[in-house]
Amino acid sequence: MAKILVVGGAGYVGGAACAYLADQGHRVWVLDDLSTGNRPFLLAEGFTHARAGDRDTVRALLERERFDGVMHFAASSLVAESVREPAKYRENNVLQTRALVETMIECGLKRLVFSSSAAVFGESSADFIDESQPLRPINPYGETKLEVEKFLASCARDHGFHSVALRYFNAAGADARLRTGEWHAHETHLIPRILAAAVENRPVDVFGTDYPTVDGSCVRDFVHVEDLAQAHEAALLRMMARKTAEPGRFEAFNHGSDNGFSVLQVIDEAEKVTGRKFERRLLGRRSGDPARLVASSRRAQQELGFRSRADSLRSILESAWSWERKRREPKRAVFLDRDGTINVDPSYIKSPDEMVVFPFSADALARLKAAGFMLIVTTNQSGIGRGLIPPEALPRIHDALDLQLGPSARIDHYEFCPRLPDDPQTRRKPKPDLLLAAAERWGIDLAQSFMVGDRDSDVE
Repeated sequence: MAKILVVGGAGYVGGAACAYLADQGHRVWVLDDLSTGNRPFLLAEGFTHARAGDRDTVRALLERERFDGVMHFAASSLVAESVREPAKYRENNVLQTRALVETMIECGLKRLVFSSSAAVFGESSADFIDESQPLRPINPYGETKLEVEKFLASCARDHGFHSVALRYFNAAGADARLRTGEWHAHETHLIPRILAAAVENRPVDVFGTDYPTVDGSCVRDFVHVEDLAQAHEAALLRMMARKTAEPGRFEAFNHGSDNGFSVLQVIDEAEKVTGRKFERRLLGRRSGDPARLVASSRRAQQELGFRSRADSLRSILESAWSWERKRREPKRAVFLDRDGTINVDPSYIKSPDEMVVFPFSADALARLKAAGFMLIVTTNQSGIGRGLIPPEALPRIHDALDLQLGPSARIDHYEFCPRLPDDPQTRRKPKPDLLLAAAERWGIDLAQSFMVGDRDSDVE
């Protein structure tokens, strides 16, 4: 079995990969900045809160943990947003990845599975897109993925680096055990938008009805997220099987179901799965959307043993519908003050080295999680407001807390307020506002929840 660093493992596809890898017996560590990922869905032995391109943090982690390989999922991935903000996409997708790979090479770790995209092909005229098709992206998102692929190819040539790019076509669905699934603050993906409309009894937006397709709506290839997770494992094991003396190699594989479904066809199938009828709101095209993207996964089937399930769309919709309903179920939580409740209170923790957890904390919190409670820390962080703690130290402080608590007692969410003492305030302490914000974000039933603090005023 392998020890694997999953960059972006708190996100949708990365989280599914972590679940699958753990089920196969691999040891998994996640690095994620939580800008779009969800901390409660972390399924890993360890967690580091940082960006992929944070060279110092990544270098320290690689030198300490000695991984067999890295899987890289962290990226900005919205086509329309990439058209509006191309600089953001180059920074997040290209420059951060370059820094990650360069740090890996410095540390002697030369195996990477990279999540690429069908967007590298742009508007292909092929009915089924294989790896021989021209790479002509039509939006900045696709351009960033292609630039990274070219960089990885140069690293194979110049540094003996081994990497596999998996170009997938619309990941969808949820983990069979419903541990992970799609949950974005601003959802743009078709299938979760459809299922949210079913729950909320509202129309489904259809962007573009004049494409040269069977019914005028875009045609896409949907691949189950669990199938993708399996493909990532196969790609890493393929690299690990090579002899260390072999020259570096870059490979790219397309991953899809080899079936195309129009947006309107997906809505039709969702009506069958949910048993509900949808109003369809027909809108204009979105910038950067190709008419048709359908994969040929033949090469992946032959060389990686990749197999997409035969009933992919139905299976995707059924698992995604189960996940959508589960994630909307009211949750209960224990809201915790950090200093003096979980860990010893030294007045202000200024560095991770000062984190000392009470001997009973890990066991007590693990028992609460096993009983179905989310663990949420609400902290004023007045040390930041007073200038005693640098803001960039906070993720490292929480990493130290996580490490001492262990995966069974890991905190699900931190809600903090770096407010200055003299700032305008509606309450003497911000804890009630922090608690309410966290409860709204995660759908928590406060009547079934609890607050634990080190002072009566916190609990009140």
